[in-house]
Amino acid sequence: MNTFKKAISGMMAAALLAGCGASSIAAAPSAAASTEAAASSAPADSGTSDGILNIGATDTLGTLNPLNMDWTYINFYSMSMEFLPLIALNSSYNQVGMLAEPITSDDNITFNIKLKDDAVWSDGEPVTTDDVIWTILAMTSPEVANPNFDFSSIKGMGDDNLSPEGATELEGLVKVDDKNMQIVMKSQMGLNTFLNNVGTWILILPKHVLQDIPADELLTSEWFSKPTVVSGPYMVTDYDPAHYISYDANENYFMGAPKIKKMNINIEDGAALVAGLQSGEIDFVNPAMSNIPTEDLDTIESLDTIDVQWADPITNEMTYFNTTKVTDARVRKAIVMALDRETIMQGVLAGHGEVTDGFVAKASPYYDSSKENIPYDPEGAKALLDEAGWDGSQTIEYYVSSSDTSVIKAAQIMKQELAEVGVNININTVDFATLMSIGGSDEVDMFSVQYTITPSDYYADEASLVSGGAWTGGYQDDTVDELLAGTQTTTDTAELTSLYLQIDQKMEEDVPLFSLYFMSNPGIVSKKLKNAVPSLFGAFNNIQDWEFSE
Repeated sequence: MNTFKKAISGMMAAALLAGCGASSIAAAPSAAASTEAAASSAPADSGTSDGILNIGATDTLGTLNPLNMDWTYINFYSMSMEFLPLIALNSSYNQVGMLAEPITSDDNITFNIKLKDDAVWSDGEPVTTDDVIWTILAMTSPEVANPNFDFSSIKGMGDDNLSPEGATELEGLVKVDDKNMQIVMKSQMGLNTFLNNVGTWILILPKHVLQDIPADELLTSEWFSKPTVVSGPYMVTDYDPAHYISYDANENYFMGAPKIKKMNINIEDGAALVAGLQSGEIDFVNPAMSNIPTEDLDTIESLDTIDVQWADPITNEMTYFNTTKVTDARVRKAIVMALDRETIMQGVLAGHGEVTDGFVAKASPYYDSSKENIPYDPEGAKALLDEAGWDGSQTIEYYVSSSDTSVIKAAQIMKQELAEVGVNININTVDFATLMSIGGSDEVDMFSVQYTITPSDYYADEASLVSGGAWTGGYQDDTVDELLAGTQTTTDTAELTSLYLQIDQKMEEDVPLFSLYFMSNPGIVSKKLKNAVPSLFGAFNNIQDWEFSE
């Protein structure tokens, strides 16, 4: 099965979204900067009184080099201000053109890409298909070898995800002319999967500027810290990865010069972000990049200077069993049945979420409302445990991230509810990096982590998490693999809904993982800021049109 491998999205963990993406998965975790450090390292220009846009975030920046990017949303959004992707998703999860017109395919093998005729770099040079081909070959070169994106499905690409050393062309990257090209896959790939990986996440770079930099110097080049040529609406002028990123407007942006000429992404901890919203120093908070502490939500919603918009609950507090440690599916299912997940969700998320099993969120066009969840049934859980020969002497080692305050609270409730059916769990709270390094290992019986999947495409994530997934102890099922393959051969909504439903039902049967809850996150916009909508996807697509009211 050829897949695009997703790294954990930037919205995946409290360190990343609650802190992705998203996206955000083997991505480097974000760590919130302290309030004092953020204050002492603030950009020189700040404050809306000067007409400067301040975006608040609680994720720290990992990189400003698109060749080295992961699936963390702050990395993606901060860089896509400068370097546009081919297309973007909007708030309805549909594709809209950025550098390219909407991408099409007639056979799920050949994907047709037409760059916009007016797409140009800030130096006036046209954006061409040579730039797209160069970017993909650079990311897959042996010298760069980005580990977070798997391009091995492209025809001519090595199964090791590397292009030939020094390659300037590839069989599956077909240049038709300067504005038209095709990407040809080795086997069928669903259009939504292609859009959600290559189309939206690969940030295209200017070949004419970077081609003379030796491949082994691309990852360390200082050019990316202060690029001289961009395609997007803004250009970085200064940054401190733990505290801020400052931008000036690209006056030559082909979609129109931004109305707001200076912008900062201010990186702060949750408490400082709340203080900034109260003082009016923060103008915008995107739900994919920031966490508002649950205890501060009432305060935020009471402010009359801002509008709060809750994102669709698509961020899943996924909980994984190591199936080599908790080997009996009856025990795994009993653990789920013993949890009053609806009450847990209401308590720890103040009701801003929902409970549904499997991957597919209710906001997805592929959600089947007839699907039944694993019920809350303590007596049924006891019966399953008795059937499995559970004697109560075992202890489940359960791990959560220290930065995910919601799941830490949930874990205490889970411990009490499980004890009532004879299951003892030991809660281990570790930092996000440790959680990612030990998840699925023999040290862990069960762990939870936030994970966001774009509601229009579940294939890549399900394939990496379910089909021999390391986090589930290598759980694999031939039926699931067949169903996943089927999602790549159709665009019919009803058929995709049926396929994803069957996968979710298999997860409820075998329980290698389960959803503790899906959470909604707040997006926030100052009432002084016009044309800005804080949605999970598409929020920045029109940032050039944002402006402050008089």
